[in-house]
Amino acid sequence: MAIKELFFEGKTIEAAVELAASELGEDKDLLSYFVEETPTKGIFGIGATPAKIKVEIEVSDEQLQKEEPKKEEPKKEVKVPAWEPEKLSKKEKKPAKEKAPKAEKAAAPLLPEVQKSPVDDEHSKKIEEFLLGLLPHIGAEEEGAVKVELGDDGHYYAEVSGAKMGILIGRRGETLDAVQYLCNLVINKGRNEKIRVTVDTENYRAKRIRTLEALAQKNAEKAIKYKRNITMEPMSPYERRIIHAALTGRGNITTFSVGSEPKRRVVVGYKK
Repeated sequence: MAIKELFFEGKTIEAAVELAASELGEDKDLLSYFVEETPTKGIFGIGATPAKIKVEIEVSDEQLQKEEPKKEEPKKEVKVPAWEPEKLSKKEKKPAKEKAPKAEKAAAPLLPEVQKSPVDDEHSKKIEEFLLGLLPHIGAEEEGAVKVELGDDGHYYAEVSGAKMGILIGRRGETLDAVQYLCNLVINKGRNEKIRVTVDTENYRAKRIRTLEALAQKNAEKAIKYKRNITMEPMSPYERRIIHAALTGRGNITTFSVGSEPKRRVVVGYKK
């Protein structure tokens, strides 16, 4: 078996991912891809360019050989005239050595068992008021509902329900994370002792963890099969910890992160 690169385009990265998932018969949340080009709007629509992603799939060696184009004949070497500066004799600069990737901190338990109970205090009322007031501004259902509970860990857990929760979740949970961040800012404004609020809807956070764990195992199998490192798409620090935790202790596999925020990626590495 060998790996073949396929490229897909769309108006947005999400559209390109959906197209790739549809044509390959894959779950888009389990699709591993690389962003080759981000979309641009241009000026008044002129000069706009689509998003472009690369997907690696497994194909048989025979199929890959059939699809490979014939190699072009090597071009004849052109001699440099005597009067032309001798450019080719200059020593090429050696590429700078890449710094060894820094390993991230060991992952903490991702979804510890927390006992929750209904709560009706000033904090829960403020959380509910903020979230209900925010929903119409992001295009979600105005008649949504918010259930706030207090965990035995001292954290508040807000579950939002309604008809258009997909808008609240956003691409890969980005909107939900942003709403949670804003909610924590509002609740903790003017407080010395911070409290933590987790915002969820349709049990998305637990589902996302399971999806990332499955994706981690899929890439680990690919790394072992081809004896090569697999670089995953950019993720938040929290999601990277999920990948690290999912592959901790797996034989022939190591994980580390490369790049800078917000495009920092997990590398699923093969080790003998």
